Amino acid sequence: MGPESQSREAAERARAAVAAAPRDESAAERLREVVQQYQRDFPNSKPEATPTAPEIVEARRLIDENELEEAEILLRKHLAIIRNDPPAMHMMAEIAAYCGLRADSDRILDHSSRLHVDDPDALVDLAATLRRIAVHEDIPELIYKAAAVFDRALEIEPAHERGLALKAEMMMQTRGLDQAHAACRKLVSLQSQVAAYWIGYGYLLKTLGEAGEGVAAIRTALALDPGNGSGWWTLADLKNVALFESDIAQMEAALERDDLPDGQRVPLHFALAKALDSAGEFERAIEHIELGSEIRGKTEKPKSKSIIGRSAFIRETFTQQFFDERQGWGDQRSGPIFIVGMHRAGSTLVEQILSSHSQIEGSEELFIINTFSNELALSHPDQNYGDTLRALENEDFKLFGQRYFEISSRSRRTRRPFLTDKYPGNWKFIGLIHCMLPNARIIDVRRNPMDCCFANYFRYYGSAADHSFSQSGMGRYYADYVAAMRHFDEVLPGRVHRLIHDDLVDDLEGEVRRLLNYVGVPFDEACLRFYETERAVHTPSSEQVRRPINRAGFGKWRNYEPWLGDLKGALGETLGNWRE
Repeated sequence: MGPESQSREAAERARAAVAAAPRDESAAERLREVVQQYQRDFPNSKPEATPTAPEIVEARRLIDENELEEAEILLRKHLAIIRNDPPAMHMMAEIAAYCGLRADSDRILDHSSRLHVDDPDALVDLAATLRRIAVHEDIPELIYKAAAVFDRALEIEPAHERGLALKAEMMMQTRGLDQAHAACRKLVSLQSQVAAYWIGYGYLLKTLGEAGEGVAAIRTALALDPGNGSGWWTLADLKNVALFESDIAQMEAALERDDLPDGQRVPLHFALAKALDSAGEFERAIEHIELGSEIRGKTEKPKSKSIIGRSAFIRETFTQQFFDERQGWGDQRSGPIFIVGMHRAGSTLVEQILSSHSQIEGSEELFIINTFSNELALSHPDQNYGDTLRALENEDFKLFGQRYFEISSRSRRTRRPFLTDKYPGNWKFIGLIHCMLPNARIIDVRRNPMDCCFANYFRYYGSAADHSFSQSGMGRYYADYVAAMRHFDEVLPGRVHRLIHDDLVDDLEGEVRRLLNYVGVPFDEACLRFYETERAVHTPSSEQVRRPINRAGFGKWRNYEPWLGDLKGALGETLGNWRE
């Protein structure tokens, strides 16, 4: 066995030790030493990638910024010189799709697949384009086509790095976890010194319930790249891990670097806050949360300030008369169970309880209703969204219901009669859900506002959940949600089942019996032993739901009460009547 093989074996042994004891500081330190020694002894000899033509780079930037006409002009000039250049062809197809010219887009992509049938680089780029179009245009069938093209490329070149990385990412998103695992494992074997691959592998292992192995993978990434903020946050967010004084020192050193980009600096602040919280240094922890939130607010593009989810719009649009006039509309089938509310309120726990029932399948976050709402808004851009909804006929709502069943079926793994759709933000679309699926179940999972809002404010969401960028934004969002739900209780009494997270913890069996009675299924003892149910869980709560119910996190905000004045002020009267 040669020196490099010996070093790789030593790293594997060190990872196994961390996996077996993820809270052991000496094991973590040993892994860091072994990985960094290997990095010094055998520098990554990865060949440099072929430079991308500047015209292609610029065209990609223009498309990403929705400057489609300028991108098309540039690509046509490029293709006049380099005919059938795969990236240029694929971006032309992308532009056609975004402009509504699906036939032209399909023609270009089909031509490319025939022309470059034996070129793995071209096939990987083609698959990546199919995936981008599928996501941008909400065309699920293109995802399956992209997977087939990835498979073809990897059949020709099994060690194609970009192909493996993109396939692993796509399989994670589409719940093809066995294929994602195989691709991730191959990636870290081929390129053991690429931190990003270890982070992706660690997140996948956590999702699969292999938390110790996940910690070992992420600590490998951080040994390779101590300034990787995404890696530090992923590690800090694991529930079975301890962050040591040496971890805090490494994070603080990374934040001192002038060359650290904001995209890594922000998650580092949040990860460091988690470590300081565990150490009881609450003032220092909240300082880092505020620093991270401030950078996010300055550098990340805000989401659309749509009125669709605001309580004032909901009260104005979804009146008693609106629902009376549409009684009996939509697809009358039952089956979907929508779990709505706030993030960090316990929705993943409720889904785990329900999916432990023999008649209910847990399908996690499907985002289908959000897509339908966006379609409606975009179909009449110059019209008030409320007027667009009021103009819909019974057949329109019925078609949405039929499409919901069709799309959700693609993520089904069983033939159970009920399935969950656990996207918390669906509280904004209850009016639409009721009209298209009047016999669907809707469960509002609610948590004490200070516990819930603080948990969201303390969490790094990337560019998502921009209401959590500030205490006042978080408080206003929670208050708006409660006001909207109160309105639906008035105009659709009994339609939504409210489950208070605090009550669920205090009386598990009683609340589960009420919940199952609302859904319309008999009581199942397995729901009380939800932590024994084996299923992949993709949300941040993946580890909590694998433990018996507990009060972890309750009242944590009180450690930070001196610094939460803005949150309390934004919540206002909701603080006193949040259960109603």
